[in-house]
Order: sequence, then C-alpha cells, then structure tokens
Amino acid sequence: MKKIEPQELISILANIGVIAGIVFLAFELRQNNELMASEARATYASMDQIGWSFIIENPDLSDLLIKDRNGEELTESEELRLNALWLQNLAQYQFRFLEDPNSVGWVNGQRRNYESYSTLRSAWEGNGSGARQAGKDNFDPRFVRFYEENVLVSR
Repeated sequence: MKKIEPQELISILANIGVIAGIVFLAFELRQNNELMASEARATYASMDQIGWSFIIENPDLSDLLIKDRNGEELTESEELRLNALWLQNLAQYQFRFLEDPNSVGWVNGQRRNYESYSTLRSAWEGNGSGARQAGKDNFDPRFVRFYEENVLVSR
C-alpha cells in the first residue's frame, strides 16, 4: 500500500471540500427557488383576492358588469368605469405573464370574460367611447402576442 503524501492528502481534502460546497450550494439554490415560487403564488393569489374584493366593495360595479354582460346600453361614464377595471385586470395579467410565463391559470377565465363583456373587448381593441386611452398597444408586445394567441383563440 502506497503512503499518501501530505500534499496529496491536502489536495484530496480540498477537492472533497469543493464537492461538498457545490452540493450545499445546489441545496440552497433549490430552497431559494422553492421560496421564490411560493412568494409568486402568494402574490398572484393576493392579486386575485384584491380583484374580487374590489367588486364586493363596490356593489354598483357588479350591476355595471351584469348590464354589460346582458348587452344593455352603457352610458359613457359607465363604459369608462368598466374600461378602467379591464385595464387594471389586463395590467395584472401582463405582470403575471412577464414575471412568470408559466403562470397561465388565468387564461380560461379571461377567455370567458372576453367573450362575455363588450367593454373588455373595447378596452383591448382601444375603441369605444370609454376606451380612448386603452388598447393593446399600451401593453408589452410579448404579452399582446400571448393574449391574442391564447385568450382570443375562439374569435
């Protein structure tokens, strides 16, 4: 059996230390990624809750949404108010998409909204009396492409 020289032992221990450091770093990165994903899910859930709370706290808004969904004529003020709601909604979805392109659980609900509410369609297209400052041209082109390819597929 060959005797290990002190320099060889130091080199072996140093290599073991490097490998242990890499394993520890990989473990820490995995934990950090899991924490970041959890924080993102919490942010998205909070955004959803804020949206629902907004409707709960503003009962006249639910009346406007029902009026729009039923195809009843809206005043310019009502259309503008719903336009603001949809722009806020779209900005939240754009944020989600740009931060985490895989977080697309909202697509089916947004697809149903797009089909049901003319004011959402007006806000997206940038037409109508309440949509003068709206339109897809106010959004990131990557989000516009995704939205049109995934939400507007049934058009």
